[in-house]
Amino acid sequence: MLAALLAVALAGAGTAWWREHEEARAQERVALAHRLALHAAELRGDDPVKARDLGLAALGVRADDQTGGGLTDTLLLWRRDDLWLRGPDGAWHAEVSGDGRVGLVAGTEKAEVWDLGSGRAVALDGPGGAVESLALSSDGRVALTGADDGATTVWDLTDPAHPARRATLPGVAAKGPLDDVQALAVSRDGRVAAVADFAGNLLVWDLAVRDHPVRRSVTVVHGSRTEDLELSGDGGTAVTTTDRGPVAIWNLADPAHPVKTAELTPAIYTGTAAALSGDGRVLVVARRDPGADRRSQADVWTLDDLARPARTAVIELPPADMLDVALTPDGATALLAGSNGSGALWDLSVPARPVRLAGLRGYPSEVRGVALSDGARVALMAAPGSTTFSVWDLGDLRQVAADPERVLCDDGPRSLSRTDWDRFTGGADPSDLGGPGGRDVSLCALR
Repeated sequence: MLAALLAVALAGAGTAWWREHEEARAQERVALAHRLALHAAELRGDDPVKARDLGLAALGVRADDQTGGGLTDTLLLWRRDDLWLRGPDGAWHAEVSGDGRVGLVAGTEKAEVWDLGSGRAVALDGPGGAVESLALSSDGRVALTGADDGATTVWDLTDPAHPARRATLPGVAAKGPLDDVQALAVSRDGRVAAVADFAGNLLVWDLAVRDHPVRRSVTVVHGSRTEDLELSGDGGTAVTTTDRGPVAIWNLADPAHPVKTAELTPAIYTGTAAALSGDGRVLVVARRDPGADRRSQADVWTLDDLARPARTAVIELPPADMLDVALTPDGATALLAGSNGSGALWDLSVPARPVRLAGLRGYPSEVRGVALSDGARVALMAAPGSTTFSVWDLGDLRQVAADPERVLCDDGPRSLSRTDWDRFTGGADPSDLGGPGGRDVSLCALR
């Protein structure tokens, strides 16, 4: 009996030792993986190849949100192309057509139409003062540029290489700075335009005959400056934000008589940017929490009933002002960017359960303009402090985000020299991690 009890005790002690040993090994793997992921992040700008390989090594050592997300962000950098702007003041605004072929960007002086396939650009030389805002129809055929003198110019981009100025939409009155065009929006087919000015007015225009636009209504939507304006693809729903009041939902079924159907509750007085899906059913509002910690968040709303908007989720964001938001027409993907110089892509295919897909990185200063094409196949990002704007090819975004290791390893074996391995891991034995020893470490074999 005593021998049996002793055997049980020894077995229990051995099991406890083995469990502690395995837990210690697991913790060591986590620490090593996160150290490699940190090295990869530090090298993204200077040595993207090494960053990619270290990110793959990190994921092989330990697969988790940090290592998988880090490698995804690195791989997307290889899908970025920077185009040189003609203007001297960087880009404050960016728009893209639904098919991702036409881009529209602007600083404070000029707007530029870009053929994103060839990289060729044409300046929009029109009347008016400094460019304050832009809009581009989803079909890429109609562009709007708003100036600080209150005028909005309508452009025909049927031939993007030869833009044609069709009409000028005047402001409410010559009010000086109060007549600035703060925000613009246009329907999917370019037949309905909405203009928001500094004084808080919403102007709705009929552009069915582009040479002879008809102003349908002028509505005072806010008692202070309008910050953002969004329009559904059919032109039937508008969303307005202001610097001193709540976000408002508008029914434009009768464009001559806009009806405010709801204000988001609890009232959002800190909305910094908004985006509305093309079908008018999903709304994202980026904001600063007014509490003591000043957290940056984004609220996801569904507008199935315009009189009863429903908040379905809150996205916690980095501690930075989100300055622009873009949504795909179907509302399934969102891009948020701001003062931290980067953007974040979110999967909103289930609006109640947002999932972070990836980060778009690379600007040392704030990002002011972002845009997404249909299906999030193309993204644009623009920063005032940069002489370029970036075009991201995101056709395989979801495949990369779901399994970045497979995306890399399916293209062939990947390896890291033993010298670099020892340098970045501190001499860890690759054979303990599933990788063969030798002069090079096979990264796709790490497990």
